[in-house]
Amino acid sequence: MKKYDWKPLLESIKEPLRLLVLAVIPFAVTYFTELGYEWAVIAVFILRFVDKYLHESMIAEKGLTRF
Repeated sequence: MKKYDWKPLLESIKEPLRLLVLAVIPFAVTYFTELGYEWAVIAVFILRFVDKYLHESMIAEKGLTRF
């Protein structure tokens, strides 16, 4: 019986989870303050760019989200 390799599936699940984690904070801030939601979208894009840069460079091994 052949064993299934779960690593590609787990890696593909991590990407949407990273985006979800990065999106929760800006949308929570805009929810509790008087800022518009367009600022939350901009903040998510900036955080996503920084996370991707850190994740792919040698500065930090796992990016902002640490997974």
